[in-house]
Amino acid sequence: MHKTWQKGMAAAAIAALLLAGCGTSKAPLQGTAETPPSKTEQAAQPGTGGDKTITPPETSAPKPDPEKKELKIKTYYSDAQLEKLVQKDVTISIKQDQDKYLAALNQLKKSPDGNTIPLFKGFTYKSVGLKDGQLNLDVSIADEGRLGSGGEGMLLDALQKTMFQFSEIKSIEVLVDGKQVESLMGHMDLPHPIKRSQS
Repeated sequence: MHKTWQKGMAAAAIAALLLAGCGTSKAPLQGTAETPPSKTEQAAQPGTGGDKTITPPETSAPKPDPEKKELKIKTYYSDAQLEKLVQKDVTISIKQDQDKYLAALNQLKKSPDGNTIPLFKGFTYKSVGLKDGQLNLDVSIADEGRLGSGGEGMLLDALQKTMFQFSEIKSIEVLVDGKQVESLMGHMDLPHPIKRSQS
């Protein structure tokens, strides 16, 4: 009886070993299925050089710069005595053709040198867009941007000379905070719209 029990235990142990053996035989199969990823990981480690090859495209990401184009335009400012307009040649950088209007207007806000005064200092351009030959411009004017009658006259002159150099602009509609006003600063009449002179 005792021997029969021992035989039964031995048989159970063998069966358990066989089952465990089957389990381990499956494990290497899973391991082999996993080895390709580990090989690719190993390949990726020496592939740090490969990473370097990926980096140059990222480093050569100044591709936007070639996409930008430069445009030479004329801009207008006051002389240091606020007596006359001074023309300056500047270069603007734009991505799309329609960007040149805002880029040109932004140039009027800053002086290119110490001998000129920007007439549009204190101006904020809320919207700028060309439609059917008319440049629609919505501005906001800070107190520092308000000029006397001579300055306002030069400002309107500078606006027309700068923007009408673009042949597609036939007229300019200027709004202040979304509204038509009779005058920008209370000295000069503001036409709606300002039309290109036929001369």
